[in-house]
Amino acid sequence: MYGVVILTLLLQLPEVDFLNGLMTEEAKEVIRDEALRMDDSQLVIMLKQKTSKHSSSRKGSSSSQPTPGFLFIANKLIINNPGRDDYLHHIPPSSPNYYRGEVPSKVMRYRNGEVSEAAEWRWYRDASTLPASEGQLLRVDAHGCCITDQYGQVYPADEYKTFGVAACNPLLPVMVTEHDPLVTRSNWELLRVFHPPSIPGLSQVITITSTMGPGPGPLLHVAGRNPAWMPGLLPLTYKAPRRDAPHSTGLGGELPIVLGLMALNAPPGNEMSNHSIDSVFLGHNRLWRHGAWTSPDAPRGHPPTASEDPKGFIVKVFFDPDNQYSTREDLHSFEWGRAIVRD
Repeated sequence: MYGVVILTLLLQLPEVDFLNGLMTEEAKEVIRDEALRMDDSQLVIMLKQKTSKHSSSRKGSSSSQPTPGFLFIANKLIINNPGRDDYLHHIPPSSPNYYRGEVPSKVMRYRNGEVSEAAEWRWYRDASTLPASEGQLLRVDAHGCCITDQYGQVYPADEYKTFGVAACNPLLPVMVTEHDPLVTRSNWELLRVFHPPSIPGLSQVITITSTMGPGPGPLLHVAGRNPAWMPGLLPLTYKAPRRDAPHSTGLGGELPIVLGLMALNAPPGNEMSNHSIDSVFLGHNRLWRHGAWTSPDAPRGHPPTASEDPKGFIVKVFFDPDNQYSTREDLHSFEWGRAIVRD
């Protein structure tokens, strides 16, 4: 009787309860049979070991796998004179002088797996004269005025990374650049995908200079079959070509590129407005929820024909000073150690 009680306690442990959802009935019977062959003292020792192991694993996981956080903006690029590639396709210009500036988005915060508006921050940059300055993300009060210290100094957020992301046309779907195209000359290149050998099925979006882990060279297709975020984030031209490819396990890589691919889902509207991006990241019907992409549709922001100008965004990611899990190490792990968008 005593052994049955302890067996019941064992099967109710959280880690065993988690396995219950994954185990077959035959496997559960094997566990029960093994436990019932033990005497009461053996079961007591096993219960103590399980409880201690579960407690320590929870402590370890909470410290080694924190939920990272960050601030970001996705500013619409206004192109004045597009460039052309060797096949005369329209592409984003390389010189800042061929743009007309940017239309800022709201400042947004990613925390605990969700995006919300960070109204206490505002993006400041004069892009009326190009090349533009680097700009600053500044903390503001309830009236929108910059908060300063006793010496009149502002409180800027530290930048993590900046990328430009643009959709060109159905034949040349996505191009990226690793710098702010309004500040310096940009080398726009085709979006590439790294397949980390240690995480089968994970697709990491990169440039040729990205600091991904060891593995084969980048490719122009995703790593896994049937990703839930295709065609929403990557067009079907990036579909895995092999039938024996592993099932997709998510999308990761350069964080600003992933956010830029999301931004391209904003519905087209007035050229000088960026309000439609709110429907992607904010509100009840936002498209990125709990780490998953929820829309089955192709992006509405991609140019439908090769004769139209590219549609692009400058995406800047900043450390969140109000989040202890917003460090360079945290964000690097978020980019290269897991899926930013899960399947």
